[in-house]
Amino acid sequence: MRRAALLVLVLSGAGATCLAGRPEIDDAKDRKLVEAFAKHAANVPRRLGAEYCRTLAADSAEGYCWLACPQWEMTLTAWQLTGDARHLDDFAAVFRNLRGAMTQGPDGYLGWYGKALELFRDPKDPGRKVDVIITSFRVVEVLSRFLEAIAAEPGLAKKHAALRAEAIDLMENHLVKKWLARGRYVELGGTGAIFRTHAGLRDVKGDLTQPHNKHALIIHALLALHRVTGKDEPLRMAVRLGTRFKHCLTLRDGHYEWNYWDPAGPWDVHPADAGKWKHWIGPEHRSGYYSMSLSQAVELYHHGLVFDRTDVDRFLKTQLEMCWNGDLAEPKWYRVDRSRGQQSGAYICDALAPFHEKVHRFLYTGPRQDERLAGADHSWQGGPVLNGYLRGKYVDCPAAAGGKQTHADVGRRFGSRPGNREFLRSLSFKVTDSGYRPPMTPAAMKPLPSAGTD
Repeated sequence: MRRAALLVLVLSGAGATCLAGRPEIDDAKDRKLVEAFAKHAANVPRRLGAEYCRTLAADSAEGYCWLACPQWEMTLTAWQLTGDARHLDDFAAVFRNLRGAMTQGPDGYLGWYGKALELFRDPKDPGRKVDVIITSFRVVEVLSRFLEAIAAEPGLAKKHAALRAEAIDLMENHLVKKWLARGRYVELGGTGAIFRTHAGLRDVKGDLTQPHNKHALIIHALLALHRVTGKDEPLRMAVRLGTRFKHCLTLRDGHYEWNYWDPAGPWDVHPADAGKWKHWIGPEHRSGYYSMSLSQAVELYHHGLVFDRTDVDRFLKTQLEMCWNGDLAEPKWYRVDRSRGQQSGAYICDALAPFHEKVHRFLYTGPRQDERLAGADHSWQGGPVLNGYLRGKYVDCPAAAGGKQTHADVGRRFGSRPGNREFLRSLSFKVTDSGYRPPMTPAAMKPLPSAGTD
């Protein structure tokens, strides 16, 4: 049966009911969107061919995170929406291409070594090849979600058993392990942990505490890896990283505010001026950063870890009263402190959609739905951008309807193991009105944590 014919069957009422667990898509506009999206998804293996993957790695080591992974992820969402298992074959084919583009670094670890983004390049060595932390962890997240999905269907699990074994080895022994071995992960005692940027960057970008949005990406990956392997250490790291974000929240009038970046130790001091940090401190200046940073708290809440419903309600108040004027037709957007500045995009977090009908309505109906239709034929707007819309509306939101904690069993199981209950208790705390105030200079951070070892 041709894919187009199967897609028609899946999108019909009878087809949807005969595919267990697949969403029934009754909205006529969304049915058109799924049809267009599935066609784009079927084209992903050609777009992410072996040669393209090698070239992208060499030209932009971080490009895998922002260019390759969003397209690769489309094949998984297409299967979740349509039930056509050939999308999973496409996922596996792209994995082979991505895997084939990896090279071995001086320390023996595999990665996608290539040029840093221009803003990050060391002017003394602009052509230097680097390995990028967030690229590694973004691949871990997508791979883990694929393995989690096929594990629920015995036939698919058996078919892709060899890929699973290879993927677990790659994730555990290269994509995660290398950053620990390189000293990029630093525990901060009772206040959590952070990752520092990789080597080979310009002086103010290298060895720098990651901003909150990039830590969020890492947390999503570690939680997904734990769900696949059942091993405690990835989840412990996710808890520590999320705890550090919670320590960086300021509670004002019942809502949370936070910065794009916060310093964590002496490695963040400016190399040319000991009285300054390497990075500026202030509210997130881009909507995508805001959404991703906030998503880490919601994802941990779904696992019953670090954040509770009170925290989610405070984030909702930030969304509804600080970042948005609440108008569905003529929205105005603000940073978390209600300032405007030079921010870009809609300051709305899709992770909050299951918790509030108005957020859901803004994201998935009316003008936003029409925007998706207008861009459905475009390879990016109708591909990765539409992927977020469809996955959110028909996969993530139904699973978390009413604020249901989608992985609460994971947190309960983890907490029931010897030592883990005390671990969680040692990091647990409540944010109060007298909570976090950022140290605007190194002198204001007392004491400075240990720099760790590399």
